[in-house]
Amino acid sequence: MHDMPTEIIPTERLDNLAREAVVTVFDSMVDEVVTWQTRECLISDPSSDMLTKLPIQDGLYAIVVSWVGDANGKVMLVLPKAAAERFAMKLFDVPSLDWLEGDSEEALQDTLGELGNMMVGLVKGGLTKWYPSLMLTTPKVLKNKRMKVDSASMSFRRQYLFEGLGSELMIDFCCE
Repeated sequence: MHDMPTEIIPTERLDNLAREAVVTVFDSMVDEVVTWQTRECLISDPSSDMLTKLPIQDGLYAIVVSWVGDANGKVMLVLPKAAAERFAMKLFDVPSLDWLEGDSEEALQDTLGELGNMMVGLVKGGLTKWYPSLMLTTPKVLKNKRMKVDSASMSFRRQYLFEGLGSELMIDFCCE
C-alpha cells in the first residue's frame, strides 16, 4: 500500500485530469462539446468560489463522488437545473423530460448519477498511477445544495468552469 502525500501528484496533472474527465464524459455520453473556461485554487483563496458564476437562480444539481484508499478526495460536478435537464433529454433523446414514463425527477437524478460514475471513473483511472488502491463511493445527487468542503484539510482544491449544454458548468476537485 502506498502512503504518499497528494502533493506528489503534479498539480498540472490534476488540472489536466479534471478537464479531460469532464470533456470526455459529456462527449461520450451525449455527444456534447464542453469547453474549459478557467480555474480557481480554493486552497490559497477560499473566497474565489466559482459557484457565483453559474446561472443557478432556477436551481442546481450537484453530483458528488468521493474516493478513499491510498488517497482521499472528492469530485463534485455542479450543473444549473436547465443544463442538467438538457443533459438528460439528450441522453434519452426526448424533447422534454415529460416524455419519460414514471417520475421524471427520479429519471433525472439517476441520469446524473451515471454521469458522476463515468466522470469519477475517469478521474480514478488517472489517479491510480500514484495511488493504485482507490475505491469510489456511490454518486450522490444533491438538488439545490452542494457538498461542504473544509479547504483547510485539503492539500489540493480547485474549481474549474466549463461551458456546455448552453450554460456554465463547474467541477470542484479536491484531495486531502
